[in-house]
Amino acid sequence: MSMAADFGVTLTQHVLRKQSGHPDARGQFSQLLTQIGVAGKLISAQVRRAGLIELWGETGELNVQGEHVQRLDRIANDTFVEVLRRSGCVALMASEEEDDLVHVPEPMRGDYVVAFDPLDGSSNIDVNVSIGTIFAIYRRTDPETVSMADILRPGREQVAAGYIVYGSSTALVYSDGQTVDCFTLDPSCGEYFLTRENMRIPKASNVLSINECNEPYWPKWVGPYLAGIKARNDDAGRKVTSRHIGSLVADFHRNLVKGGVFLYPTEARTGRGKLRVLYECNPLAFIAEVAGGAATNGLTRILDLVPTGLHDRTGLVIGGIDEVERARECLDLYGV
Repeated sequence: MSMAADFGVTLTQHVLRKQSGHPDARGQFSQLLTQIGVAGKLISAQVRRAGLIELWGETGELNVQGEHVQRLDRIANDTFVEVLRRSGCVALMASEEEDDLVHVPEPMRGDYVVAFDPLDGSSNIDVNVSIGTIFAIYRRTDPETVSMADILRPGREQVAAGYIVYGSSTALVYSDGQTVDCFTLDPSCGEYFLTRENMRIPKASNVLSINECNEPYWPKWVGPYLAGIKARNDDAGRKVTSRHIGSLVADFHRNLVKGGVFLYPTEARTGRGKLRVLYECNPLAFIAEVAGGAATNGLTRILDLVPTGLHDRTGLVIGGIDEVERARECLDLYGV
């Protein structure tokens, strides 16, 4: 039996309802968000069938980052590109899986450019751990032409951002800069229904998300920062626990719902971060700030970074605003 009657508000209805109150929520903006939802449905269907139709494993290719491409990576990327190309809303795309920009033919171009990670956490595909899609939406800078400048922009210029988690259910979370709202896909009728409205990152951080096996590569400030968090667990009881999934989108979603902080610090030995500015950090930082949280690479607010290349990387601390501020304080005290 469908749960539609219980949930009530669909993604399309919600986007249209908010049009009058948002300067960018005109026809193409609403259509674009709806089409992203369509792409998510198609990818979700493939993820759920992966084991049955032998979509697990690698393609044998390496992407631009030198990582092995999973079969579902390629399917998710091609799906997202084709749905957005045909939407009539997008002029230009950048994908974590593509070496260069993805241009939309001129007659089909719309008002927006989109940067996306088609399948975040794909190393977890073979073991049935939650994975997801992350996207960032910008208005094109010139109504006549498109160029690299439309993509290489600070994250504060996003007009919307979101992600889709393929887990025990398929959830789509997006922000238009005003609120953060979550929709759950009802597979019985193929529609997303509003299940969490105006989400806020809880003040109390109950979860610490970090890969502690990377400790030999951490900068100096990370050890004292983590020690301070762990010291909250005392004889009176445990106040914080460790949860690290290894899919950024899934870790972030859990912390958004339950309260927590995620860290992937810049490596001390190289001075470089691991996570992509355009496809991962910018959209999640946008959502975090709208939800009352914050995001930094330790030195700079994520949304103030100006990328110089499509695949720039950075460190990331994201979560409750108090926890992110403590990270900055520890960096000031202990250095990199």
